[in-house]
Amino acid sequence: MKRSKFLIGVVTALSLSILISGLANADTKIMRASIFSANDFENVAINNPQMPAENCAYETPENKSFNAQTIAVRRKLKIKTDEVFRVTVFVKNSGNMPWFSGKSTCKGPHVSLGTDKPRDAASQFYAKELDGVVDTNWEGNNRIGMDQLRVDPGYMASFTFFSRSPKSADILKENLTPVVEGITWMDDAKFSFDLLVGDTEMMPADVRLRMFYSNQSGSAMDIPIDGEKSFHLNLDTQKMHIKLGDYVVREFTISSGASATPTPRGEYSVILKQEVRVGGKEPHYIMPNFMMFDNRGYGFHALPSLRGRGDAFWTEARSHIGIPVSHGCVRMLPEESQFAFDFADIGTKVHIER
Repeated sequence: MKRSKFLIGVVTALSLSILISGLANADTKIMRASIFSANDFENVAINNPQMPAENCAYETPENKSFNAQTIAVRRKLKIKTDEVFRVTVFVKNSGNMPWFSGKSTCKGPHVSLGTDKPRDAASQFYAKELDGVVDTNWEGNNRIGMDQLRVDPGYMASFTFFSRSPKSADILKENLTPVVEGITWMDDAKFSFDLLVGDTEMMPADVRLRMFYSNQSGSAMDIPIDGEKSFHLNLDTQKMHIKLGDYVVREFTISSGASATPTPRGEYSVILKQEVRVGGKEPHYIMPNFMMFDNRGYGFHALPSLRGRGDAFWTEARSHIGIPVSHGCVRMLPEESQFAFDFADIGTKVHIER
């Protein structure tokens, strides 16, 4: 019997090691938590009273970098009303500096999860104390602590928090971003997750739409999914707001026309949609997710490419986004243009101002 328990322990430890190694080498920004079994992450402990002796020593590189990659968010998608629940987020330290938790006695960089959209706002899930939970792991109403005392570059950190769901049915979104306190927010690793609380008595398709369109942290129950669709562009700020009624579904940074070839201002609507459009004049730009809003040829599209020497393709630098450099069209990042293209219908209103 002892030998069997020993072998089970070895197999479990080996499986967990393989799992974490796979996560650490993940290429995707966020992996689907559903690929893991129900017991894969049960060993994450934040209430262990026997803390190991800390190693605070580290060498500071000449060029410090704080980077992160969100790997997985583990939680129930649907919970009951007035239910205590747990969420665990796995984040890889992809920079060159170690991370230390708020419970660490070391003086190195303190890393936690911070609330976002709006940034630093009090979380709807904040719970200082809960019956039956030794430590909810909230450092404040807008910060979630790291489970480990220290996480070195290349290794995985986890952030676990406990909360209680509201007493009435709801559709909730939470936006979170890893933050190095007093130094920087690691925006490349920002993420969000949704929770369905109780029975909303909505059609499943309407629930999915609310989850899809929700942008800010909080309830998605009041999103006007049947509201009027519109695009609002400000050429001075190079910002584009996608709206349903008055609700801002998304905010994107764009690249409008250069001073010599400005994007026209005024009131328009989407009059043509093409998955790919090729310019009729040299150099024959290839423009994915094209949406024309003016019959002179002005439209929205993803960053263009063109055929070059040797039939090679190049894609315009992402660094141009936020700078007015186009020939009059509104250029967008590929993934953001895809959202806008899928969102818009023929007739969607377009408002362009300075």
